[in-house]
Formats: sequence, structure tokens, C-alpha cells
Amino acid sequence: MIRLLILGGSGFIGSNLIETLLHAGYTITNFDRPGTSPAHFSSHPAYRFVPGYLSDNSHLRNVFNQEPYDCVVHLVSSLIPSSGYDEFFNDREVNLTAGYEIVKNMMSNGCQRIVYFSSGGTIYGKNGKEVNSENDQLCPLTYYGYSKLAMEEFLKFSSRIHPISHLIVRPSNPYGSGQNLFGKQGLITVALGKILQNQPIEIWGDGQVVRDYLHIRDLSNAIHALVEKGIDNEVYNIGSGQGHSVNEIVTIIHKVAGCNTGVEYKPARPVDIPVNILSIDKITNHTGWKPEVNLEEGIAMLWKAMQLNEKRIK
Repeated sequence: MIRLLILGGSGFIGSNLIETLLHAGYTITNFDRPGTSPAHFSSHPAYRFVPGYLSDNSHLRNVFNQEPYDCVVHLVSSLIPSSGYDEFFNDREVNLTAGYEIVKNMMSNGCQRIVYFSSGGTIYGKNGKEVNSENDQLCPLTYYGYSKLAMEEFLKFSSRIHPISHLIVRPSNPYGSGQNLFGKQGLITVALGKILQNQPIEIWGDGQVVRDYLHIRDLSNAIHALVEKGIDNEVYNIGSGQGHSVNEIVTIIHKVAGCNTGVEYKPARPVDIPVNILSIDKITNHTGWKPEVNLEEGIAMLWKAMQLNEKRIK
């Protein structure tokens, strides 16, 4: 039985990952902000929630002192791709300093593995490539992407000087149930949220930007496959391996929803590179994993879940 400590497990990615890993027989401790534990896990015998803040070293020490862990999964970031310098500087204890404390506490705990969620969507930046593999140049254009790169480098360094192994994953743009409909990131989910409110979908630029989108179920299964294989000191892209423009996504969304509330085009942002697709050859070759949910099917699943949830609320 694998005992996992998941840092930031109450969010969109974390809650879906916990569901997958509990089903696979893992024991999960979720360390996240007070009051955020997903209610549907509360009665599961293999799930435990420990409230606390990653920026508070005493909270972090507390969760590591409570029991031994086989692996830590680090999901916490207070930044998003659009975050500026002020957010980056003010939250450096969460996005950078806390990472150093995590490694320190892992050594005290005897835990020797960490899975770190980096960003396939922002870490490659404007490197001249349209399809990025794990060894391509890293040229982030955002503070979010830079913070991910800095933590990647620290974990690689830590693995050289301490008995700790790292597994760095670079997801593309995940979407699916549990994502914030009214947030500032997640094109597919936020666009469907606009349709629910009968509002136009907002697009930055002309809609020709191409990205790689991945259903959350496929992302969770990929992490499970990597942890099960016991792969250490490696970096993996996790995506669909396919690119779709924002305009293509909007067309699919209108088709799935059966309505068109219009599109509002806004000025392009300098941080939006024209094309970013992830090569997934490495993870497929090493684990056999490949995405199973095609884009239109995944969007339809999400739209159906959103409609059902809206009916429950009403």
C-alpha cells in the first residue's frame, strides 16, 4: 500500500487525482487550506485531511511529523499564467521558499520521492518550437512559468545532494469536472460557464493561438501510471499530443452546447505564444499510457455534468 502526502489536494487537479488513487488502493493524506477538503472523500477509510498553509512552516512540519509517507505530490501554486511581478514577489514563500522546506521535511520524515506538477503550457515559452519534447529549451515568458522552472531546478539539485528522487510532470491544459467555471484560467471550462450565463465567450487575440488540451481523467491516469512504475529522476510531458486553436475549441463548444452566445475578442497578450503542443512519446514509451478521452467527447462530458449541477443548485 502506497502512502501519499498530497500538498494542495483539494483543488481541481488534486481532487480528481485523489479519486483516481483512492480507487487504486492508495492511502492519501491531503494537506490543504482549512475548510477545503472535498466532502465526498470524508468517509473514505484511506483518506485523511490535514488543514494548514504551505507558507506556514509549523503547519508543514506538523503534517510531516504525523506519519511516514512513501511519496509527496506537490500541487500548490498561488500563481496563474497571467500573474504579474507583484503576485510573484508577494507569494514567493508559497511558490519558492516552501519548496525548500518540503525537501527539508521529507528528509526528516524519511520520505524519498516527490512528484512535482510543473507546467507544460508555460515552461517552454518562445523557444522556436511548436511541438515540445522534454529536452527542448525552456524559455518561460511568465512569472508563473519561471516559478515552475525554478522549482524544477531546485528538485534536480536536491536529488544530486540528498537521498531524494524527483518526478517532474509538465501537464498541458487540463479541463474537466471540478474546474472553476468563473476563474481566470481554463479556456474550455470558463467558456462553457459563459454559455451557462448566456454571455459571450471571451478570447484574447484573434483565436488562432494553438494549445494542447487534456481531459483531467487522462491526466490522473498518467500520474497513476508513473507512480506505479516507480520512475524516478525524470521529466515527463503529459498532454494529448495534438493542437487545437482557440477558434476550433469555441466551435466545438458551440456544437456541444447546441447554442451560440457569441464571441468577444480582446487585445492579444504578449505572453501568448502562437503554438504550443506537447510531445508525449516519452511517457507513452515508458509506461504505455496514452490519452483516451478525445476532445469533443471530453467537452460533452463536462457540459453534461455542468448542466446537471446547475439543476441541483436550482
